[in-house]
Amino acid sequence: METPSSNISAMTLQLGSYQAAIDAKLQDFKARNFTAGFWQKQADLWVQDAEAQQSLRSFMGWLRVAETMLPRVGEMEEFAREVKAAGFQHVVVMGMGGSTMTPIVFRQAFQQGPDALPLSVLDTTNPGTVREIEESVPLAQTLFVVASKSGTTAEPLAFGDYFYARLKEIKGDKAGENFVAITDPGSKFVTQATEEGYRRIFLNFAEVGGRFSALSYFGLVPAALYGIDIKTLLERAIDMMRATGSEGDVEQNPGLELGVALGVLARQGRDKLTLVVPGTISDFGLWLEQLVAESTGKEGKGIMPLAGDPLNGPEVYGQDRVFVYVGFENQPDEQNRQKVAALQAAGHPVVTILMRDALDLGAEFFRWEVATAIASAVLEINPFDQPNVQAAKTATDQLMKVVVEKGSLPEESTPVLQENGLDYYTNVAGGSAVEVLRAFFGQSKPGNFLCIQAYLQESEALNQELQEVRSLVQQHLHIATASGYGPRFLHSTGQYHKGGPDNGLFLQITTDHAQDLPLPGRPYTFGTFQNAQAAGDLKALQDYNRRTLRVHLGSAGEAQGVGTLLTALREALA
Repeated sequence: METPSSNISAMTLQLGSYQAAIDAKLQDFKARNFTAGFWQKQADLWVQDAEAQQSLRSFMGWLRVAETMLPRVGEMEEFAREVKAAGFQHVVVMGMGGSTMTPIVFRQAFQQGPDALPLSVLDTTNPGTVREIEESVPLAQTLFVVASKSGTTAEPLAFGDYFYARLKEIKGDKAGENFVAITDPGSKFVTQATEEGYRRIFLNFAEVGGRFSALSYFGLVPAALYGIDIKTLLERAIDMMRATGSEGDVEQNPGLELGVALGVLARQGRDKLTLVVPGTISDFGLWLEQLVAESTGKEGKGIMPLAGDPLNGPEVYGQDRVFVYVGFENQPDEQNRQKVAALQAAGHPVVTILMRDALDLGAEFFRWEVATAIASAVLEINPFDQPNVQAAKTATDQLMKVVVEKGSLPEESTPVLQENGLDYYTNVAGGSAVEVLRAFFGQSKPGNFLCIQAYLQESEALNQELQEVRSLVQQHLHIATASGYGPRFLHSTGQYHKGGPDNGLFLQITTDHAQDLPLPGRPYTFGTFQNAQAAGDLKALQDYNRRTLRVHLGSAGEAQGVGTLLTALREALA
């Protein structure tokens, strides 16, 4: 099945034996005038409970946000020129989840525009990363964009307070000139930003949820500062809107076709959406992970998106996969395409999307938002809530109250094993690291996945080691693998981890913070904050009876500690 259009990037669906079931569901949706109801925000397409329907409708403002933003392009571009003229030399976007995923994608997919500013993104409480950002930019000439939809998210407020205090040391009462807020109208953060003299406050839209906010101020203000042609980006998104029925019925609806395919495949056990992309847009996977996992992973159902899962031959994959290749028409990327072709030949369903250039990302953001919402309709769930994300936040908040009252986190339980400087915490026993790892991974079953949760400082060396862990597990156990840095993933795939089906094995890796950073106005440090988030997430997983193993690296270097873990894992899986 192919969706041709001169105005949008081509999509091909090769669905093999699943095609008949998908065609039947498409016919069912067309008979129910699904597309028309979708654009009319007809909530009973998803859920039947009246209260849930009202909540669902209140978060569908993303449907036409590209049209809303197009007349505001001049305003954002003028702001970018103003910032440049004022002598700023760098931009740091600070937030979590949907507030920062799109800028991360843009920074990788596009070259910095002429007369634009270099862009960094801070979305972790790891003190080493905060310090790394601080040391890499000229503080007095850096514009800090504090992005928080609710205005109450703990991490961006902490980032803003930290760098505001640093700028106050340099510029005194003029510190606010270096700060921009992006938040919803009426949030408490508007009051704080006003009192602190922020240079600009961009008010977003309450009816646009964070993970559906790519084409709002959250994605577009950083894009304008970085020099991206946001007008063309939005125009291509609007082309995709029209292709999906925004102006009336369409012969072929690419969002509907993709969403129905993903939903039906998930219902038939193909619930691991494995993304394959060229290196130039690998961060697109981070954005897609949050959108799909947080929208669909609830009520024991869901689609698990996998970014960066090692791509191999058909022999290492189970029957739980659907492969999606997103690339460019004019870039060969032969190695990836050949492997995907071999997987399709072996009977795995494959979706191929070929963009003309990076500006087509505007259209792809919208295609995937529509498809995710429609897959949720097939699964009969509300794609716009995230009921289980709160579990980790609540557990973390309780721990932070202890920190405030007593000055430190509660004492930890005793590890089941201490070996080579590493502490192992799990409910499986073993007399050595190899035995503990063998027992933990021995719980794996077909259709499961491993999720590595690294509460560490991201680095290229560490990325490579974590990728090797994923490769080892894939080769020996033939299960899917995911990897995320904490607390980033808490605001994305964390919803699926607790609310989705019980098919995950969770390997959490933590460390001591030898060089910590204090947080202004708080009786704790960034390191304590991150440790509390790790402990809170672990407790939430265990409360949902998930299979967990925490490995604490102690004072050992992160790369060295993970290397020690890798050595034991190789023997355990051999």
